Amino acid sequence: MDWSALRDFLAVANTGSLSRAAAQLKISQPTLSRRIAALEEQLGARLFVRTPRGLLLTDDGETVLEGARRVEQEALSIERMAEAAQQTLTGTVRISLTEGLGTAWLPQKLAAFHRKHPGLCVELLIDNRTVDLVRREADIAVRMFRPSQPDLIAKHAGDVMMGLYAAKSYLKVHGRPQRAEELTEHTLVGFDETLGRNPAVQKFESLFRPEKIVHRSNSFMGQLAATRAGIGLGVHDCFLADQAPELERLMPRYFSHKLEVWLVTHPDMRRSARIRAVYDFIAEALAADRAVLSGEASARKAAA
Repeated sequence: MDWSALRDFLAVANTGSLSRAAAQLKISQPTLSRRIAALEEQLGARLFVRTPRGLLLTDDGETVLEGARRVEQEALSIERMAEAAQQTLTGTVRISLTEGLGTAWLPQKLAAFHRKHPGLCVELLIDNRTVDLVRREADIAVRMFRPSQPDLIAKHAGDVMMGLYAAKSYLKVHGRPQRAEELTEHTLVGFDETLGRNPAVQKFESLFRPEKIVHRSNSFMGQLAATRAGIGLGVHDCFLADQAPELERLMPRYFSHKLEVWLVTHPDMRRSARIRAVYDFIAEALAADRAVLSGEASARKAAA
C-alpha cells in the first residue's frame, strides 16, 4: 500500500473534514475525495460516515486508524533520521512562533543570520496555536509555556513581560484608572473566544463589565492596533507596547504577567546541521535581548 494513501486517510481522520484535510495536504477537495474512495475500494471497507458534525470513522475506519498511526510514526522517524544525516547548511527550516515575536522581533534579527548562512531559507509559521513537532509541522517552535511532551528537547530561553496599556487619547477622554476596582468603568480590547478560554485571561476580563469588552481579536498585533487607536485598554507584550509613543502603561505593580519563552525541537532534528544552526541562532538572540523582552530594560528606564 502506498504510504500517501494512509497519509490522506490520517488527515481526514484528524480533521473530520475533507475540506480542512485537503487544505492541510495542499490538494483539492475533489482529488482527496477520489483518493479516499479509492482507498476504501482497495480495502473493501467503508472508512468514514458523514454526519452533521463532519466525517466520523466507522468501526473499520477505527481499525485502520490504529495501524495507520503506527505506520505514520515509523515514516516520521525515518524522515527525521534522514534530516539528521544532512550536514549541509542548505534547505528550509520551519519555525513556529507567536505573532509578537514572529512579526516584530525575529525578522529584525534574521538579516545577520542570512549573511552568515546564505544557503538557508527560514520559513516562519506565525500562529498562536501549538504545532505538532513530532509530526513535523515545524522544525523548531518558540513557545510561551513549558512543553509537556517527553520526546522533545526544550530550553528555557527567556521571558516576555506583559502589561496593561491605554492610548493617551483614551486616557484624556475617560481618565486614568488608579485601582483595579475602577476598571469596571473602562472599555477593554480583549482576546477572541479561543484565547479567552485561558483561566488567566478569564480572571483578568472578570474585572471589566461584560458590556465593556467592546473589541476582540485573535491577532495580538490587531489588539495592539485597537489599543493604539483608543478603543479601550489592552494587555500587550511590553517590548512591543513600550515602543509606541501614544501608549502608556497602567498600574505596572498590579498588572505584570511574565510568560516563559521555551525553545523547542525534536531530538532527531537537533542533530541536523541546518536546524541546529537556526536553533542556536535563536537561542543566542533571545539571550542577547533578555532585558528587553522581560521588561527589565523599560523598568530601569522608568526608574531613572
